[in-house]
Amino acid sequence: MLPKKYRLEPKKLQKIYKEGKKFRGEYGMLVVKELNIDNPQFAFVVSKKIGNAVQRHKMTRLLRQITTEVLTKVGDRKLAFQYIAFKYSDNYEELKREYLKQLEDAFGFTQKV
Repeated sequence: MLPKKYRLEPKKLQKIYKEGKKFRGEYGMLVVKELNIDNPQFAFVVSKKIGNAVQRHKMTRLLRQITTEVLTKVGDRKLAFQYIAFKYSDNYEELKREYLKQLEDAFGFTQKV
């Protein structure tokens, strides 16, 4: 489970989606916005188009697990991350590869700013 200090508040999701930089992949889209927060924060939105509740919950669990593993790469950046999943994948390695690529693209974007 993702520690509470890394969870993004639901009330910030709409602002991040409107103003953030988007990185689209095969399974979902990562939206990144720089905010005045203490540590990086993450939120996951899983579309009902993915399937039934079991599949959506599994996708969320996989994304949380991947995020927990990559928190060291994120460091102390004051960024808010929102991942919007729109295609189901139960292949952990494939989902992790895409998610990491999107994170690397996001860090490249934030370094240019």
